[in-house]
Formats: sequence, structure tokens, C-alpha cells
Amino acid sequence: MTHAALSPLIGPEFDQFLGASIGEDRNGTGLSVLSALARLDVDPWKEAASLARMPREAAAVRLTELIEALPLAPASAIPSRMSAASLVSLLPKGKAVDVHSSDSPFAATGLRETRVLMALGGFAIMMLVLFTMSALFSGGPGTAAKSSAAPGRDATMVVPSR
Repeated sequence: MTHAALSPLIGPEFDQFLGASIGEDRNGTGLSVLSALARLDVDPWKEAASLARMPREAAAVRLTELIEALPLAPASAIPSRMSAASLVSLLPKGKAVDVHSSDSPFAATGLRETRVLMALGGFAIMMLVLFTMSALFSGGPGTAAKSSAAPGRDATMVVPSR
């Protein structure tokens, strides 16, 4: 499954579908469409976009097949075609759902955000180089400071005069 940071950002139009309950697993934990698809190692947002592009009947058949493939799910958690059809009705329709797959870490951000991230990264690298060069070319600690003690006397062994 694609890491969440690399998944394309799609709008909130899939929230109702992905958050819909499909039942409980054997441990009594509620299963949403999102959690069921994640358990199958399927990217929930890509699958939702794919289902939204399909005819309703084909999407209901596909969703039923996916849910039936869930490991350790009790039979009561598997929706019938009727309930899969009601889940599919939660998918957005009417406008083309366009989701592009990309493995770029900047796929989820816009061009402006990408430029800002690149500029910040370049600035950080320049500062690292500057500090490294400063440390290499400095003479070490104390080389620029002059000792105020008189020559021949050790500054740590000052004997008070009477």
C-alpha cells in the first residue's frame, strides 16, 4: 500500500463513503470501508476513486468482492449486494474524479509549497556549509584573545603583593 504521505490528496467528497460502517470484526471492533480496505493492503483513496469512476452495479460487485476477501471477518460483517449498493451510493458522482498516482513526495503539495520546501532545504544546507567552514577555518578557542597577565608570570599563580 502506498504510504499516506505519498497518496494523492483528494477532496472530502470520499469522506462519507470511506467512513461508512460495514459491520464489526470478530473482536467486536467496528469496520469502516477505510479500515477494511487498509486491512486488505489496498489504498482506500485510490480504490474509492476507482469505484467512483465505475458504473454503480460494477462498483457494488467490486466492493462486495473486496469485503468478502477480508481475513477473519465474520459473515455478519460482509454486506449483501444491497448494502454494498447503499455504500456505493455514498460515492461522489456527477463530476469526473481525477486522481493521479505518483511516487513523488511532493505529489500531495502544490507547486508553491514545493518551491517553499525546496528553498528552506537549500537554506538549511547553506547554513550547514557556512557553520562547517567557520569551524574549520577558525584558529580554535582562545587564539584571538591576548593574555592580560604580564610576561613571565603564570596567570593561575598570582601571589598578592604586600
